[in-house]
Amino acid sequence: MGNLMNTLRSNTLAQAVVSLLFGLLLLVWPGATIVTVIYLLAAGLAISGIASLFSYFRDKSDRYRNGSVLTVGIFYLILALVVFIFPEPIASVGAIVLGAALALCGVVSLVRALDLRQLGGYHWVAGVVPSALVALGGILIIANPFGATSAFVMVLGVVLIVNGVVNLYVSGELHRLVNVPAK
Repeated sequence: MGNLMNTLRSNTLAQAVVSLLFGLLLLVWPGATIVTVIYLLAAGLAISGIASLFSYFRDKSDRYRNGSVLTVGIFYLILALVVFIFPEPIASVGAIVLGAALALCGVVSLVRALDLRQLGGYHWVAGVVPSALVALGGILIIANPFGATSAFVMVLGVVLIVNGVVNLYVSGELHRLVNVPAK
């Protein structure tokens, strides 16, 4: 039992440290973190493209070469180049899609909340406010996609830091439980 508790404690401690470090990185450098993720996406696309080209040219027989493998490889390499050259606009496009989805969900929820008004009472008001806030948030993201993305990344950083602190607490409690003598 003590061995299991020690393993849980060390895993929780490692997760806490990683969560705290990554959370601080997101909080302090949100723009750089977003661009880094976009660069990693470009690297993944480039690796996929190179692998497809390697697969195509590795096959010596013209009869069995698949043209779609060559096409996909070239497409991935071109896409990787575009993503690598334009990381901020790529991140903004993703943010715009997220903003549009949030705005649409907020409007739909707002309409549903207003429909509840027909049932009488004031319960519908509790649905109007959050729905309107979600729709407004979506519109703000569309209006300033990269700034909103940076703010979202910073909030994610704070959440990861809180998660890290909680994991540190859990790790400490596990350490305390392991070191308590059995009665």
